[in-house]
Amino acid sequence: MTPPPGPGEPADETDRTASVVVCAASDLAPGEMIGARLGTLPIMVVRTGDGQLHGLEDRCLHQGARLSLGRLLPEAEDDAAGAHAMDDSREVVKCPWHGYEYDVRSGCAVFDRRLALRTVDVREQDDLIIASRKN
Repeated sequence: MTPPPGPGEPADETDRTASVVVCAASDLAPGEMIGARLGTLPIMVVRTGDGQLHGLEDRCLHQGARLSLGRLLPEAEDDAAGAHAMDDSREVVKCPWHGYEYDVRSGCAVFDRRLALRTVDVREQDDLIIASRKN
């Protein structure tokens, strides 16, 4: 029997860039993220506090910093009076260079929701986290 693919190895031998094993499922706890490559595309996989997996391009739209080296935070919202509130149900990744923030569920930039990172499909299968190109 062939052993399962390891991190960074193609998950499907028929298309070497269609999907990739990112890591063992146990290596990515809730509230953590990890960088990987899907072919030539740098990606990051985030496991949110509620355990859901999300995949995004690992490159800030501002100047290209690796977002996987940033921080995962609850999203802050402002009301019309200028009061701030943290929304623990929505998480953002904060760029390590200049603080740009992106919603991990949609890839949308918090500063301008018309801009968004590319997203990739992510699944947990056979105790592995696998990222795949969107169909």
